Amino acid sequence: MRPYKRQGDLAGAFSSNRLFEWVMAIAMLLIALTLAFPGDSLDRGALRHLADSGMSENAISFIFALIGSARCVALFANGNLPVYGPILRYIGSVVGALFWSYLMTVLAYDSLVTAKNSMMMPLLGSLAAGEVVSVKRAVRDGRFKLL
Repeated sequence: MRPYKRQGDLAGAFSSNRLFEWVMAIAMLLIALTLAFPGDSLDRGALRHLADSGMSENAISFIFALIGSARCVALFANGNLPVYGPILRYIGSVVGALFWSYLMTVLAYDSLVTAKNSMMMPLLGSLAAGEVVSVKRAVRDGRFKLL
């Protein structure tokens, strides 16, 4: 049986109603790819405090790639795993919300230190809020209650 697909849904059967989750997973993969390129991507700009946290760019890239890949697998397998699919999506969205919130916190710290506001803070806060909505959706899809 083919997964449900709405008429005119260009996102595809595996993306229907979960497009935001797919976009966030792919964003994590693209950030991982960017950090994997040679050079010091985090040494410039407001995210230099992230580089000062003690982890190398390769380690951060690996973590982002792992999280993004796991989310893609969970989203792809979601329809075939009625119990574990929503749980994996729930975990991925919680980690995503923490990830975007952490980046927003780094930028907020930089704004306090330099007295210059970052335009990215509201965007990262919006992404974190969107991830919280994805958590609620995964909980509803899995028909289980939050702890």
